[in-house]
Amino acid sequence: MPEITKRPLVVDEVIIKKIQVVSGNIDISGDGFTLGTVVTTKDGGSNWNIQDKPIFTTGSYSQDNEVFHNGSTWISLEDNNLTEPKDDAIKWQEVEKFDANGILLENVTETGSVAVLITGEVREKYLEHYDSSMKKALFKNKIILR
Repeated sequence: MPEITKRPLVVDEVIIKKIQVVSGNIDISGDGFTLGTVVTTKDGGSNWNIQDKPIFTTGSYSQDNEVFHNGSTWISLEDNNLTEPKDDAIKWQEVEKFDANGILLENVTETGSVAVLITGEVREKYLEHYDSSMKKALFKNKIILR
């Protein structure tokens, strides 16, 4: 029996309204990124990055394990760490906040120039590399989720 594969999404399935789009660079490691991937820039849109750390789930973490939780990347400071990363936790250190401020408008398989939505409306259920903690940052950056 042939393998059934999911077809890639098209722009109209992910993006409801494009108001402002910019072009910038992204570095690709691995298989690449898909249309609808949440990205961030720290240099005004010249270079874009994704949140690529695993999302925190309850469990045991070793020292130096990194996770994404509540809008930030955290690093475990000890082995067998069973606590949740928080600002007041002594077992985790916040590495950096992820200020989600863009959505990829294309599938990308190699390092280079990409189109990024920076103002508009998108369908939340189709976003990739997305965690609900990013919703506030996206809204602040004028990307509305439906």
